Amino acid sequence: MNDPRCEAALAFTDEADPEGAAEAVSLLAEELSLLDPLSVRHQEGGPAPGGTRAGTTVVWTTLLVTTTSAATLRAVVALVQDWLARRNSGSIDLTIGGDELRLTSVSRADQRRAVELFVDRHAPRDTGAPDA
Repeated sequence: MNDPRCEAALAFTDEADPEGAAEAVSLLAEELSLLDPLSVRHQEGGPAPGGTRAGTTVVWTTLLVTTTSAATLRAVVALVQDWLARRNSGSIDLTIGGDELRLTSVSRADQRRAVELFVDRHAPRDTGAPDA
């Protein structure tokens, strides 16, 4: 049986407010968790530098979101697009399985079409369940 999970990495950058990027991503994580995906977590950055007490570092501006359906993946991407529009600054690099899509404040129609194509390539294939 195929595993229907899909993990998407959402890496946020904001040249207008680089210091506030980590806090902004924490707020995005809260919104994403309301969609009830399988998980939303910050990406681990590997081992901490020598001489420090930390076990692993965290990339505070990157979220890993795991979904189990095409509908949830689409909802995640739609929320991210809306979040970026409300911020009116920054961009998010959405990566699934090595394939990357940059979401910015380009026109909603252009962004919507690019997202549809991207999600269709990576959405988990539900076996026997209708796609919402």
